[in-house]
Amino acid sequence: QGTLRTLAFERGVIQSVSGSAIVVRTVTGITETWHLVGNTVVREHGKKTSASALTRGEPVWVGGPVLHGARDARLIVIRPPAAPSSAKPAPAASSGS
Repeated sequence: QGTLRTLAFERGVIQSVSGSAIVVRTVTGITETWHLVGNTVVREHGKKTSASALTRGEPVWVGGPVLHGARDARLIVIRPPAAPSSAKPAPAASSGS
């Protein structure tokens, strides 16, 4: 039989960055610490970048295995800022009778 693995992922905003971890706060207010490991991949605008691109306040998607209760970040995607809520589609033109 194979070994069971637990994978976790979340979207949120980076609250803090240290040399070995980031803390991410989700939209529900939960904060999780993700450890930066030797094979952590960071991507921005579809291209691979370095962990030095991670900064406080940046929206991210992060995922990886949970090992002994610790979350290892294997992939971090720096997401573009959300579109302003004022960017709503124009109402459809009504046809007159």
